[in-house]
Amino acid sequence: ICSMNYQGTLELSDIGQAVQPLDERLSPEAELELFSRRFMSIAENMGAMLQRTSVSVNVKERLDFSCAVVDADGYLVANAPHIPVHLGSLGICVRSILADYDLQAGDTIVSNHPAYGGSHLPDITLVSPVYTVAGQRIGFVVNRAHHAEIGGISPGSMPPGAKSLAEEGVVINPFYLMKAGKANWKGIEEILTRSPYPTRALAENLADLNGALAANRKGAAELLAMLDNYGIDKLRKFMRLLKEHATQKTIEAIHKYPVAHGYAREYLDDGTPLEVKIIRQEKTYLIDFTGTGGVHGGNLNANPAIVHSVIMYVLRLLLKEDIPLNDGMLEPIELILPEGMLNPPFPDDPFQCPALVGGN
Repeated sequence: ICSMNYQGTLELSDIGQAVQPLDERLSPEAELELFSRRFMSIAENMGAMLQRTSVSVNVKERLDFSCAVVDADGYLVANAPHIPVHLGSLGICVRSILADYDLQAGDTIVSNHPAYGGSHLPDITLVSPVYTVAGQRIGFVVNRAHHAEIGGISPGSMPPGAKSLAEEGVVINPFYLMKAGKANWKGIEEILTRSPYPTRALAENLADLNGALAANRKGAAELLAMLDNYGIDKLRKFMRLLKEHATQKTIEAIHKYPVAHGYAREYLDDGTPLEVKIIRQEKTYLIDFTGTGGVHGGNLNANPAIVHSVIMYVLRLLLKEDIPLNDGMLEPIELILPEGMLNPPFPDDPFQCPALVGGN
C-alpha cells in the first residue's frame, strides 16, 4: 500500500496517496472489473452456501444449481459460472414474476412454472428482493436448483412419455415462501403433496428449499454490505455499466464475423422442423425462428426462457472474453419467436399445458 525506500523506511510523501480509497485511484475500466468481480463473488458465495446447506446429491455433488444477482428491474447483472441454461433464464423469470406479483422486503417467491421463466419442473427457483432501510429496491438475489424428485408419472420427474406438464410433476405457480419475513412451510408442503402427481421425497424437497433460502439470505446480506460501502447510486451505476459493457462487447463480437446472414433447418426424429434465420443488421442481430414446428405432442417443447438461455450461451462463446453472463448481451438481439414448439401457450390448467422436459 505504501512505498518503501531502499533502506526499508516509509516515504512520507506517499502516505497521502496510500490512504485514499482504492476505488478513487482506479481507471474506469479497472473499477468496472472490480465491481464485476464483487457481484460475481456474491453469486459464488450463494452457491457455496447452497451446496453446504442442501442435502440432495443433485445439489451437493452434481452441483446442478445456479445463483445470480439481478437488478431492480429484473435484468441479470452477474452470476457465478454455474449451469448455463439456468442463468440465461433467471432474468426472464424475475421479470415474469414482477409482472404479476409485488415483492417487498422480507419476501421470497418460489416457482418452477415455465410460464414464469422456469425450465423443467425439477428446477425450482427462489427469488428474493433486496431493499434499503429507506425502502428502495436495490435488486434481487436468485437461485435455481434441480430437485431429484418433484412428482410426476414416474420417479425422478423426467418422464419420457409425458403428454402434459402435470404429468411431469408438481407445478409451482409463484408462491410466497416468505412474506414480510415469515415463512410458509405448511403452504409449500401442501403444494408438493396435494398435486395430482405429488412428490415422492418431501423431506428432501423441504431440506433443499431451506438451503436455497439460506443462499438467498447470504446473497442479500452481501449485497447490503456493498450498499454500506458504496451507496445505492454507485451500485445502480455499476449494474447498468456492466450490462452496457456486455452489450458493447456483443456488438463487437457480432461484427467480427464476415457472414451477414445465415439459415438452418433441422428435424427431430419424428420430422418436426427446427428452423432459424439470422440476419446481421447495423447494430443488432435478427434471430427468427419462424418455420419451427407447432406445439409438440410429446415432451420436446421448450419455452422462451430456454431459447434466450441458448442464445445467450452461444453469444458468450463468441465473445471469447471473461465477462459475466448478463442480460446486456441480449440487448443487440431482435428475436422473433412464433407460437409453437419454442413458444407454447401455458393455460391455467397444467393438464392443458405442454410437456417440456425433453425440450430443455
